[in-house]
Amino acid sequence: MKLLTVAVTAALAAVCAGCSMPGSSPRVDRPEVLFADGFLLELRLQGLDNYAVLYRVNGAGRLGFGGGAAATSSRLTWTGSLSPEQYDRLQALLRQHGWFDGLVVSTGEPRRQVARIALRWPGGRRRFTVTGDSPDVEPVRQLLDDAARQRFQPVLESLPRPGER
Repeated sequence: MKLLTVAVTAALAAVCAGCSMPGSSPRVDRPEVLFADGFLLELRLQGLDNYAVLYRVNGAGRLGFGGGAAATSSRLTWTGSLSPEQYDRLQALLRQHGWFDGLVVSTGEPRRQVARIALRWPGGRRRFTVTGDSPDVEPVRQLLDDAARQRFQPVLESLPRPGER
């Protein structure tokens, strides 16, 4: 049990620090590497307690993630893919919450919580910043965060299962 606790603690500490895990995809540092099929979303979030995360999604459904220091220096530490359903849901959320037409709202508080957004699509592009809590940013962040949790899978699969010795 003690070995399992040590293994889980070490794995989570490494992942939370934003570093690459064994078995993860190679790092992709440039947004143009992910740009395909006329669509690119870059969502950079910074918040309280040195929270920082970076997501990039292209038109082929490739998802890039960087956390912590990697996010603040625009580096991705993991790449994966959105499922077709996740990609369709992302597009629907962006339309529903005004990301294409500039109708994104926020509370303005807390002021240290900032979302920087760059969006390109066939025929258009937008860059904007949202300060504070936003009911228009949160569902997109949640979808991308859920999808990026795939990066934990190699670690979870390497842990011993109950009853195994």
